[in-house]
Amino acid sequence: MRYLVTGGLGFIGSHFIECLLNDLNTEFVLNIDSGSYAANKNFKPRDARYDLLLADIGDSFKIKRISNDLSFDVVVNFASHSHVDKSILNPNEFIDNNVKSFFNFLEACRYWKNKNQFKKFVHISTDEVFGDLTDSNEESFSEDSQFKPSSAYSASKAAQEMFLHSARKMHSLPVNILRLCNNFGPRQFEEKFIPTVIKNILSQQEVPVYGDGNQVREWIYVKDACEKIKSVCLNLDDFNDYGIGSGECKSNLEVVHQVNNLVHGSKTPKISFVKDRLGHDRKYKLDSSKFYLNYKKFDRGFNEGLKATVQHFICEEALSHLSNAEA
Repeated sequence: MRYLVTGGLGFIGSHFIECLLNDLNTEFVLNIDSGSYAANKNFKPRDARYDLLLADIGDSFKIKRISNDLSFDVVVNFASHSHVDKSILNPNEFIDNNVKSFFNFLEACRYWKNKNQFKKFVHISTDEVFGDLTDSNEESFSEDSQFKPSSAYSASKAAQEMFLHSARKMHSLPVNILRLCNNFGPRQFEEKFIPTVIKNILSQQEVPVYGDGNQVREWIYVKDACEKIKSVCLNLDDFNDYGIGSGECKSNLEVVHQVNNLVHGSKTPKISFVKDRLGHDRKYKLDSSKFYLNYKKFDRGFNEGLKATVQHFICEEALSHLSNAEA
């Protein structure tokens, strides 16, 4: 299997590339990443099957040119700006990156497909395109739920999906759309919720929590999510859309207490309740039954994943202190 992965220096994308390189049946992985502020510049797999191209996927002329002599089995798109708070402060950045650049890349993919340079396009989306579950009469979101995005970020992800639906119909583009619940794990960028919680608890600082802290998210350990994405990639005859969740829902306060228990035991965490985010959704939950009808269910689970994630940040902090001491 030969893969073109976009956004592979990002959190989920880098774990996905590791997942691919752990498979001896992976022949080659080309990672195209713009190297934005959230990119992990230290992610440098020592594997002859891996190559990195630093480029914006919106530069369709450059993308077409460098890929003229390459062919892939699967294109996997992770490339998106994803932080909701930033999309509230600067929505134009999300329109430029997640809509305009994405559309240009999709046009490049149509060009490649016409030359038979790949077999299918797997797009990584989010449960946030459906908005707030408490505004719905559903118990969980399914593949057929209505789009009701609540932020510029989720609206831009919904726009990506609409362009993919039109490319399917007009141009017969072979596409999977995979809507993931909240991912967490090692190397996640510090602006995200769980890294913020861990870092503040390790440094014995107050943990900032929006509103009352009872917002509920479905959480999936990133390595579990990547295995599921890979299983869809390997099935070259499947062009369905799937919700991919874990079934494990936690309120923000529950997450804070669970992290604190792993670090400090029964000690009460320091929490600072801050003004709620604009348009903050109360609850997300996916119905993943369609996915599990077609693919094996394998999960490390939230508890095991959180322990590994906390340990990663503990080691990272220890290495940082050691480096500062040596300096």
